[in-house]
Order: sequence, then structure tokens, then C-alpha cells
Amino acid sequence: MTRKNLFLIPLCLLVASCGQPSVRERAEGLLAGASAYLWAQQAGDGGWHSETHGIVRGGQAWTPFILHALLTTSPAARDSDAARAVAFIRAHIDSAGAVGRLHPIVLEYPNYASAFALRVLARDDATAGDAGRIARYLLGQHFTEPRGIFPEHPAYGAWGFGEVGLPSGGVGHVDLSHTRRVLQALREAGVTDSLVYARAATFLGRLQKRDAAGYDGGFHYAPLAVFANKGGFEPDAGGVPIYASYATTTCDGLLALLAAGVPPSDARVRDAVAWLRDHPRLDYPEGIPAGQAAGWDEAIFFYHLMVRAEVYRALDWPDTGWRGEIVSLLETRVRPDGSFANPAGAPNKEDDPLLATAFALVALGALVH
Repeated sequence: MTRKNLFLIPLCLLVASCGQPSVRERAEGLLAGASAYLWAQQAGDGGWHSETHGIVRGGQAWTPFILHALLTTSPAARDSDAARAVAFIRAHIDSAGAVGRLHPIVLEYPNYASAFALRVLARDDATAGDAGRIARYLLGQHFTEPRGIFPEHPAYGAWGFGEVGLPSGGVGHVDLSHTRRVLQALREAGVTDSLVYARAATFLGRLQKRDAAGYDGGFHYAPLAVFANKGGFEPDAGGVPIYASYATTTCDGLLALLAAGVPPSDARVRDAVAWLRDHPRLDYPEGIPAGQAAGWDEAIFFYHLMVRAEVYRALDWPDTGWRGEIVSLLETRVRPDGSFANPAGAPNKEDDPLLATAFALVALGALVH
């Protein structure tokens, strides 16, 4: 090889490197487009209203989640628009301190909506009073002894959908996703009652299958709604279902453990981390069988990227290429207006560009902040 060629090789590499945007720059470009799209969809009343799913058309569930995503990731300040969204949320807090229950017929995921409303309102001293009301409502929704739920109950320590009028001992729909969001909201709002978090950890242990058959460090989704567990199950010798762990719930479970005050050094966290390391795919939520009739393997694409990125950020996960892979996966899905949507996402409402774009926004925010 001539001296001329020896000189040209690094020069060519340098030029190619300088001509390509970094992973961070690509992520920031996608984030800016998604943020601009979501702000442009804000309605005149300050809320975000689904045009895809009637149950969330009222804006009580979508608005707190989307606003929280924007406030924690958006590169540009939109103070006046944010203030209008905050006013919308405050106007939809009912007399019990809940958000999501003002429609005379439709409940808009009250505990989910209230959790994100609390996370938004707890950020500002000016809304501390409303934040306190919501926190008290959510504490009252905890499935523990005052609700007639005792430690042997499968839902003990959890939060559910937030159905109205449940009798003592009744729980309605209970799952890991609601429980995680409420725990994070209470933690951010400054709730310090150790019993709240200890009881929640009891529930999380059940979903992680601690001291039970099938323990592998991962999580499943729900203790009572058998078919809500998207990984499926196999009966043990006595016919008791052993639920399969899968990626999205393991991410949610890990984040819930951290919100409950379980340190990263704890075996529960380390075992969940090990499960995720053993199931590293980002393009597919491992643990969910492909080809299900319900289509869950394809329905939670953006949710999976979001919760993976949240976990990786929370644990300062070594970058083995996951940042670039998430950006590349999103680049293949971004639409001309900066939004995202999942045509197969109806079961998880990811066919709604408001929700899918907010999921993508949270994922991107975890990469650049």
C-alpha cells in the first residue's frame, strides 16, 4: 500500500463520519417532530381528545399523559399551551379528587388519568392543593385493609382501573400498569408512608412469581384476569396457572419496584434485569407468542420501546447499541408530520397517533435527557 493510500483511508473515514448525524442528533430530530405534532393537536379547551377511540375522546385520560410526556421531554418551552392543559386537568378533578370520572357514562381510566395528573400538578407549587387532593384519592384506591382486601388476596397492595362503587372486598380490574403509574405518581408527589410501598411490593412479588413455580425474574401482568396476561400460561400439576413473563410487564415491574423504594442492588431488581438481558430484542416484545388471535405481539410496539428506554435510563444501562436501534426502529415508522401510529395497535390503542406519538416521545426523551 502506498503512502498516498495510507493517507486517504483515515481521511475518507473522517469525511464519512462528519457527514452522518449522530444517534443523539437523529433522536433529537425525531423528538422535535413528535413534540411539534402533539402541540399542534391540542384542542381549544387545552386538552387532547382522541379521534380514534371514543372512550378517550373526552380528553381526561390522554391530556395528563401527553402533557407529562411533553413537559419531561420537549426541547421547546410552550408555557401558555402547557398552562391551558393544566387548566383543563384541574377543571376535570371531581369532588373526590379523581380525574377521569366527570363524564356521566364513560370512565376514562380514572386511576391512570389521576396518576399522570398528579405527576403534572406536583411539579408546581401553584397546583399543590389539587395535587394533594389527587394523592389522597389514589391512596384511598389502594387495595389494602381499609378496602376490605387482606394480605392473602391476590390483589393486595395493588391499584386497579378505578371503578366507581366497588363493594368492600371488591377489586374490579387490577394490573401492573396501573400500579406502576400510581406508585411513580405518589413517589414524585412526596408521599413517604413506608407501608404504602411495602404493601405494593407484596403485590409486585406475586406478579414476579417470587417463591412460586415458574420464577424466572420476569413479571406477568394481572393476578385475576387470566387472559389479560399476554404471555399466556401453563397449568401446574394441580391445575393452577403459571403465567409466562414477557418484556413489557417486566419493564413495568422493574420500574414499579424502583418506585416502591426497592434499591437496584436488591435481588428482585437484579433478577428482573437479568430477564431483560436474556431477552434483549427491541423490535419485538419477547415472551408474547407470535400470531395470537388478539394480536398483542404487534399491538404494543411503541409501548415496548417506551418502557425499555425508561428502564435503560433509570438504571443507566450500558449502551451496547440500544440507543441507535431504538432510533432506527422509530425512523422506519415516523410519518411526514412527525407523528407515529401502529396500524396493528388497536388492542393497545396504538392506532391512535396521539398515544403512539406520546409513547415514542417518552422513548426518545429517555435517550437524550
